[in-house]
Amino acid sequence: MRSAPLRLGVLGGTLDPVHVGHVAAAHAAARALSLDTVWLLPSHVPAHKAAPHASPWHRFAMAALAASEDDLLRVSDLELARPGPTYTWDTLQAFAAEGVTPSQIFFITGADAFAGIDTWRRFPDVLDAGHFVVVTRPGHVLPDAVRRHPAVAPRLRRAAVPSQAQTDDAADSCGIWLVEAETPDVSSTGIRQRILAGKGAGTDVPAPVAAHIRRHGLYTISPAARRLHGED
Repeated sequence: MRSAPLRLGVLGGTLDPVHVGHVAAAHAAARALSLDTVWLLPSHVPAHKAAPHASPWHRFAMAALAASEDDLLRVSDLELARPGPTYTWDTLQAFAAEGVTPSQIFFITGADAFAGIDTWRRFPDVLDAGHFVVVTRPGHVLPDAVRRHPAVAPRLRRAAVPSQAQTDDAADSCGIWLVEAETPDVSSTGIRQRILAGKGAGTDVPAPVAAHIRRHGLYTISPAARRLHGED
């Protein structure tokens, strides 16, 4: 039986669509920090991005399909079920309300998103609500202004190979873990543009997700056209 507390990864975002880069980031974080599982949480109304192209139902379905063939991944509608803008602070507080301690939560994000951490709701308090895992491709680093921020700098830790020392350290206080990994260089924006151009999603999304996109004709019409037809 496992005696140590569960270590839960949380990967949020519009997931519009979820793609192999998201999956690779989840696995990189799990390997580096010995996570037991990673929850995919499609956001409802993102606080720092434009409105999603696909409906909440489709984005949840695609996340569920990605998780269905991956033992590490789970999916939750926690953020979709909450009205109004999606804030990481509220999400981490929801986990806390279910009895999950901040030292058990590892919020996974990319360097681009984390670079705006000082604009996030309840910053810097949000940094005490869980660990943050910043997954970057080799050669891509956080801007100096972020790394040197007085609320960020003392928490920065580098994770490369799992170790007992890391496990013990992670249990003591919430940190900001930097994980370098060779994740695929793909984006949801690029995938949507390719589908709109008639080229399909290819292998940039898990196979069941690609099938769902084709079956429902997702991303084959521009946002302006959707608004014209009253689909937004």
